[in-house]
Amino acid sequence: MSPNLPLISLDELPPSVRLPTDFPDGTAIPKFLYGDRLQWKPLSDIDETDRGIVIGRFYAFASHRCQWAWKYLIFLAPESPSAQFCVADTCWEEHLEPLPLETNS
Repeated sequence: MSPNLPLISLDELPPSVRLPTDFPDGTAIPKFLYGDRLQWKPLSDIDETDRGIVIGRFYAFASHRCQWAWKYLIFLAPESPSAQFCVADTCWEEHLEPLPLETNS
């Protein structure tokens, strides 16, 4: 172990990842509800994304944004690429969008 690394106590979290003092009143209302059918936002026009239905959500510290945000538990649809190796996945709200409505032609 390097003598220059600070020791971190597991009893105390850094102040930036403590639940906000105004939770839940000061938090954004979740954008999606249980039962909503969603897909991951595609990274490109040819990107095939996972899709599924919201079965849960929780408020967590999003280290990539240095703030708290909603994260969703998605039960994957059988046709999702990741359904070959998992049944459900989590995703930050900012990376999800509603599934387009299917039209019967």
